[in-house]
Amino acid sequence: MNANSTVNSSADADLAPRWAVLWLLAAGLYNLLWGMVVIAFPNLLFDFAGIPQPNYPQIWQCVGMIVGVYGIGYLIAAADPRTHWPIVLVGLLGKIFGPLGFAAALLQGTLPPRFGVTLLTNDLVWWIPFTLILIDAATYHRRRRFAANGATPPAAPLRFVKESRLNASPDAVFAFHESPAALTQLIPPWESMRVAESPGSLAVGSRVVLRGKVGPLPVEWVAIHTEYAPPHLFADRQASGPFAYWLHRHHMLDDGHGGTLLRDEVEYELPLGLIGRYLGAKFVRRKLERMFDYRHETTQQLLDAAPGSARG
Repeated sequence: MNANSTVNSSADADLAPRWAVLWLLAAGLYNLLWGMVVIAFPNLLFDFAGIPQPNYPQIWQCVGMIVGVYGIGYLIAAADPRTHWPIVLVGLLGKIFGPLGFAAALLQGTLPPRFGVTLLTNDLVWWIPFTLILIDAATYHRRRRFAANGATPPAAPLRFVKESRLNASPDAVFAFHESPAALTQLIPPWESMRVAESPGSLAVGSRVVLRGKVGPLPVEWVAIHTEYAPPHLFADRQASGPFAYWLHRHHMLDDGHGGTLLRDEVEYELPLGLIGRYLGAKFVRRKLERMFDYRHETTQQLLDAAPGSARG
């Protein structure tokens, strides 16, 4: 890999996911449109809700101007969501406090339910994407702090190990993992992920990009290979993705009987620190167990089916 491609890979890893940019662009355009409608027709929502028009519609027009200013802020944030995350945070807080204020007015009987019809498009629909943008930004900045310290992991990362004996030599197992099709073949069928970019190499500095979904949410996972010692070891580290930290070492050890001890060692950290561990540690652990069971079983099956495979 030449210097220019290394720089480009690093720059790409710094970019926020495309879905974050698109959500902020949509939020910016929506706010600008909503603000202009309120400025042009300040009595529209009051007439729709069947309540008296305000004595001073200019006050409601000022609300429209503020909403429009938020729209400009979201468009600025769309240029670099990870840098401009404070704009997203302020916007999310406003979208939380607005419905809370309306709920209080509803309980007091000062506003009718129809007045809150715009809460769905003004506030509620943005809660999940804005929260995910903030999580992505927090994960990114935490990863940058790790990189500034020599890519050191958290003080006590979570750890997962899967070990199996395969009826093939380390050379054959390593060659399988290095084949262009291996990565696609080892993605479990229940995972909505695909290989978007692969150099066909496990060499240090090579870059792999996976794209897909976790439930309804889009995910992009960028990994950089950091260790390469054929036929016994290669490793990859998450450059950007769903984890706060991820380092995966693949060991192919000679078992002394013509076979291979395949050992996957993963050090990882979930986003949101202790909160992420409390809410997601067991769930992620079960997913890793199921995924690596599939990977090891599939590796053996594909090695068995390969012509001229080296058996123990």
